[in-house]
Amino acid sequence: MAKKSNVSIPAIQIIRVIVFLCIGFILFVAYTKSVEFLKESPLFTVRDVMIDTSIQFIDLPELRRLKGRNIFTVDLLKVQKRIKSQYPQIAQLRVIRQLPDRIKVLAKQRHPFFQVFQRGKLLLVDNEGVALYYASPPVELPLVKGNGMGSRVILGAPLNAKFVGPAIGILKGFLSRPHLARLKMTEMDMSNPSRIDAAFGGFHVILDQENYLAKLAILETLLAQKKIDFNQVKYIDLRFNEPVMGEVPDQSNS
Repeated sequence: MAKKSNVSIPAIQIIRVIVFLCIGFILFVAYTKSVEFLKESPLFTVRDVMIDTSIQFIDLPELRRLKGRNIFTVDLLKVQKRIKSQYPQIAQLRVIRQLPDRIKVLAKQRHPFFQVFQRGKLLLVDNEGVALYYASPPVELPLVKGNGMGSRVILGAPLNAKFVGPAIGILKGFLSRPHLARLKMTEMDMSNPSRIDAAFGGFHVILDQENYLAKLAILETLLAQKKIDFNQVKYIDLRFNEPVMGEVPDQSNS
């Protein structure tokens, strides 16, 4: 004769399980209905794509096609990658939803700071060393020359060359000082870190990568005190304890 099981489940536990299952079912139905509402309701249909005022030049078919779609079905990361690949001159890019019916493209435009030669073409670079685009025709920006550019450049990514960082520092050093900022640099040769040659038309400033900010401060003082006559001085060498000036040859004796 089979033995009777001594296991008995209290009625309260059975009730708890039933209540738990009911709550779970209710939550599942509520979630399903909510998702269905969010994806199908006309309330969440994209009616406008707003582009930051600083990057109004953006014109992508993908952005225009967003209108009329459900805002929750838009792959923001995909849209963001597409914009970034098409416009490398954009920084801090974000594509966000603004409920209930708007997509916003937020970004800042990178501006050219100097130019370099890359495989026979002029490449514009911003003040963070990021390659922007190739210029045609040339623009009025300092042309920076240096070694180690390499053959591969990715637009929208920083240049992989050692001279870029110091070049940016020197350029910013000139622009941050009122008297130096008035000088219009046309070219800077960074090929030799011990003899950097910055050209301002017929006038040259020679310095090196060591303590160049302190050297530029000395040059700023000389210009402020009007101790440099650009008609008589061909170059000023800042690499020594005291600036060395090279005078323009006297043509009267020739």
